Amino acid sequence: MLNPGRVLTRAQLLDHVWDYDFGGSSTVVSTYVTYLRRKLAVGGPDLIWTQRAVGYSLRLPRPDESQAGSDET
Repeated sequence: MLNPGRVLTRAQLLDHVWDYDFGGSSTVVSTYVTYLRRKLAVGGPDLIWTQRAVGYSLRLPRPDESQAGSDET
């Protein structure tokens, strides 16, 4: 949330969220990003963007998306 637009790799997310001693894989990150997206979808447009083969970034919605986001399926 503090760095919108910055791409974080799955490894970085694993290190910062689950600690470096966690033996999980990047599929854990994908699973929890999916959970988070479902929770955030209630409030409007998708804020989490997937950077294919890299990781994820947070993007603030454009002004026209913030109103239309709740109507999209």
